[in-house]
Amino acid sequence: MRVLFVQHQADAPPGLVGDRLAGLGATIEMVQARAERLPDPAGFDLVVPLGSSDSAADESVTYLRSEWSLLERAVEIGIPVFGICFGAQLLCRVLGGQAGPMPDGPELGWVTVETTAPDVVAPGPWLTWHSDRLEPGLDSVQVARTRRSAQAFVHGPHLGVQFHPEATAGSVRAWVARYSDEVDRLGIDPDAVVADTRERTGGGYRLTDELVDRVLARAGLLPGAA
Repeated sequence: MRVLFVQHQADAPPGLVGDRLAGLGATIEMVQARAERLPDPAGFDLVVPLGSSDSAADESVTYLRSEWSLLERAVEIGIPVFGICFGAQLLCRVLGGQAGPMPDGPELGWVTVETTAPDVVAPGPWLTWHSDRLEPGLDSVQVARTRRSAQAFVHGPHLGVQFHPEATAGSVRAWVARYSDEVDRLGIDPDAVVADTRERTGGGYRLTDELVDRVLARAGLLPGAA
């Protein structure tokens, strides 16, 4: 099993999702979204576009169209896409949905989601960290949300999640520094959210492992996975 991760910034790596896939024997390949040329997804079994501080609705983002083309090609030839945060927002657009700014500010921190498909996306808790939201298209099915935004959708073998199943204490530590103004404005204790993440994910995170297994099982890459 060959998995392609599309990474946008150093503080948003594959994290726990990459760990689970590697533990299942997958060959992991990374490409930077800003690379001069992105690979053909036809050579992979799964494509995972990761998070970014950029907006998937901003056409001025220099790499947006090339990454769009990669995801569009994957969808066309039936390569499953597992989009995370920005990756989910861009996948949502590729599939006919929309993405844009949260009308009442960012959603940060650990939350429990309302899920209509717990066999795909468990209620959590999951870590949210986003300023944009996604609105799945007519041919996609929303399967999880919070009071403020959609949190997951499915479209055939493809899954997009607004939350961050890959997050580790290290990445969250970087985010609270990068987005310190928003963290302060929302009254979030940066040390507490890092400590909470460390406590939940220090030895891995069962819910992330189960989510990855379900992504693979839905794609026919891991029959019988829990």
